[in-house]
Amino acid sequence: MDVLKGAAATAIYGAQGANGVIIITTKESDTDSDKMTFHLDYNGYVGWKKLANRLNNLDNRDFMLMQYENFYLKGEAGTGENDFPAWVIKDYVKETTYSADQIINGANNLERTDWLGETFGRTGFVSNHSISVNGGNKNAQFTLSYNRLDDKAIMQESDYSRNNLSLKAKFKPFKNFTIGFTSRYTGTKINGAGSNATKDAGTSSESRLRNSFAYTPIKLYKKDGDSLDDEDAVGGLYDPLTTIRDNYKYKEDVKWNIQGYFSYKFLKHFTWRSEIGYESRHIETDRFYGKTTYEARANIQPTYGQETTEGVITSERTSRFRQTNTFNWNQTFLKAHNVNLTVGEEILMMKGETVTEKGAGFPSTMTGKEVFQRFGNAAAYTTNNYINPTDNMLSLFARADYNYKSRYYASVTFRADASTRFSSEHQWGLFPAGAIGWNIAEEEFMEPAQSWLSQLKLRFDYGMAGNNNVDLGYLHTDFLPGVTGTSATSWVNGMETMLIAGGNEKIAANPNLKWETTITRNLGLDYGFFNQRLSGSLDLYMNSTKDLIIKYPISGGYNWQYRNIGSTRNMGIEFSVNAVILDKRSENLSYNLTVSANVSSNGNKITDLGLADGQYIEVGTNGFSSKTFTPNEFRLVKGQAVGNFYGYQVEGWYHASDFASVTPSTNNLNENQKAVWTLKDGVPSVAISDMGNPYPGMQRLKDITGDGKIDANDITVIGNALPKAAGGFSINFNIGGKKWGKADLAMNFTYSIGNDVLNMNKIDFTTILNNTNSTSFRNMLPLVAYGKRYSLFDKNGGYLVDNLVSANGGDYAAAFNELDALNAGASMWAPYMQKYVLTDWAIEDGSFLRLNQLTVGYSLSEEWIKKAYIQKLRIYFQVSNVFCITKYSGFDPEVDVYSSKNPMMMGVDYSAYPKSRGYNIGLNLSF
Repeated sequence: MDVLKGAAATAIYGAQGANGVIIITTKESDTDSDKMTFHLDYNGYVGWKKLANRLNNLDNRDFMLMQYENFYLKGEAGTGENDFPAWVIKDYVKETTYSADQIINGANNLERTDWLGETFGRTGFVSNHSISVNGGNKNAQFTLSYNRLDDKAIMQESDYSRNNLSLKAKFKPFKNFTIGFTSRYTGTKINGAGSNATKDAGTSSESRLRNSFAYTPIKLYKKDGDSLDDEDAVGGLYDPLTTIRDNYKYKEDVKWNIQGYFSYKFLKHFTWRSEIGYESRHIETDRFYGKTTYEARANIQPTYGQETTEGVITSERTSRFRQTNTFNWNQTFLKAHNVNLTVGEEILMMKGETVTEKGAGFPSTMTGKEVFQRFGNAAAYTTNNYINPTDNMLSLFARADYNYKSRYYASVTFRADASTRFSSEHQWGLFPAGAIGWNIAEEEFMEPAQSWLSQLKLRFDYGMAGNNNVDLGYLHTDFLPGVTGTSATSWVNGMETMLIAGGNEKIAANPNLKWETTITRNLGLDYGFFNQRLSGSLDLYMNSTKDLIIKYPISGGYNWQYRNIGSTRNMGIEFSVNAVILDKRSENLSYNLTVSANVSSNGNKITDLGLADGQYIEVGTNGFSSKTFTPNEFRLVKGQAVGNFYGYQVEGWYHASDFASVTPSTNNLNENQKAVWTLKDGVPSVAISDMGNPYPGMQRLKDITGDGKIDANDITVIGNALPKAAGGFSINFNIGGKKWGKADLAMNFTYSIGNDVLNMNKIDFTTILNNTNSTSFRNMLPLVAYGKRYSLFDKNGGYLVDNLVSANGGDYAAAFNELDALNAGASMWAPYMQKYVLTDWAIEDGSFLRLNQLTVGYSLSEEWIKKAYIQKLRIYFQVSNVFCITKYSGFDPEVDVYSSKNPMMMGVDYSAYPKSRGYNIGLNLSF
């Protein structure tokens, strides 16, 4: 595996290599013998895995006390039958004589369900087996291989399997002429979320992790004593196992790939190579929406009844054709000057078609599998056939390489790409690149140092790379119907139907969009000492990107439009080192110890946005939905970095002593019946409608502007997702001898320093919205346990405010000081909020050091196994995700759930699929 990063090295690959190129060379037979030879290899392992880390939540009593406080503050938590919350503990359902403290203290005697353990607590199983046969002679070689992977996830009702079959062959029918081909079949089956439900992350509804952590740990009952059914949401959440069953998915992905080539060398210095390839892919997905899912509740049940469900069958067929021709001329002059010229062309053609069938109105008693077995019996049936817009590319390229005595190097590359993802006026992009190098170690004046200096090469490259990564079909508009008589006026064309791309995202077409271009400059040094026992490289780079393709928010009926907006600059350094610490080789005893490490640091800056001074572009995840979160998490601001988090700064919470008085007769915080708390003069007030009026214990934000009020002007940069440095290092050791075999040890570490993570889980799991029941009866983090949070109640649920004011004869100052004294040990504000608010409290240091993989192996001595015609036999034990050292309070600091949807939204942790720790036992066997 070779990684190419420099502009000169990747320019020949065009837009496909804009972010670097990884060249994977698969195994093939290679021999110069006339005799046919064969080799058989087996590599495989079996293993198991468990949840690597978990978070605790409130115990039963703390959970029930918090719910009681919440309903009391909303005026709904008396002990009468009409006052108690809609769902309560069974023992108290029909009783009206129990006091609040009896209800709260009795909660710890009730059975508790560990939903996180029920959902992600099972032992996963994985097995991976590969077998390959290769053989041939100097005129014909082949490699046939098969791989089978089975992966049962740690999450319930979720697994994954894959079969790979490939054949690679090469023939030389006559001198200087080579024919080869590679064919590959890949078949994948996914049940449920597979082994990693990345697409579930970042959602505020039906998310597996969110449900499993926050769902009530206590069995709840209705007022009439009936148990809570699966279709009854508790705080907007459902029984996590029911949620998994109601989100049933089965997916089959079949891919065929065949590539052929011939190469002919003629006139001694010329080579013509022609390649042709075809890939076919068919993905069929069965998706079931049970009665608890948002899709069923919002789109199916209003029409077909509360006990109905939906099934969706999606069939995607895509094909990719590739054809390339290259001519190469290679010649050396005067035994010192080597010139290599390559010219070529490439054609890429992609086609696709998606057929979506929806069946609605199935009874809720049917499982997902049963729905698809009886799909034709749906109460309503629709089908949609979508043919992908044209997606073709034509490329012309040329490259010239020159080196003199392996001492001086020069390279020039030019590539022109035409993509149908842009309109005809902007399809072509031109991308040149060049590089020079000087191998200083080969100079005559360096001869005295060659005894200890084995490599010293200075290089510089400069080039341009294009990016056409825009949603396919943004130029291809469809019709989105409006609602007759009501929404027609909102469409920019004044019709009841609007031309859009992107389905319900309502993307406006932009025929003026053009290639995004990145200019790369890289200065590098490759070094080596003591016959490469110490070697590595140092690179300094500066990349400038212009005509950035950004999904820009707009109004006027549309939501988005792709635009070329502004430019950015990235500057950084990369350093790598490889060291052979120990190296002894003999027949009786050999050992070797090597250490490799790399580190990189990158800084970026938005240099232009094409906007007026002071303007910026907001980017939001909508993780909590636009109705319950403020402000948007990201902004693109000229002069600042990409990846900056924006929000408020926290100054603890409001203390009772910050208030002059309270109206004791109104003892709740309900939207329409708030207690009237009057702040003292000089204490900043809240001018953010999303937060509501201040009260003791409410989160207090910093008045950055100093104008005596908290408003949107106090929003500021509160963190950045990019690390100051990141990299990894590995340690490899082996020891052995001819008679007793060889033992090996390998450890691979990764690390990140100085990056911030937005822990939206922490916000979600410490907040109860006091103007809605949508977050009632959710479990929370121990951060807000009684005694840790500021509370207006005693430990048994008694409301303190009225009692303290009365006990102090109406002296508010004395009563409020006493209330603050009772909360002297608090380390957290009260969880009751009007909305989720983004603050620097949710921004955490995401730095970590992780031992990714630890492997211990033993290879049997060749003397022991050669009589069985075995060439190699190695057994090993491997642990993955061994440990992670971090201060991050979430499940795992290495998380990024939104950047795949929008690269501007980095470093966000919200309901990500939790990492597991795996243990494998494997075998490498060669005949």
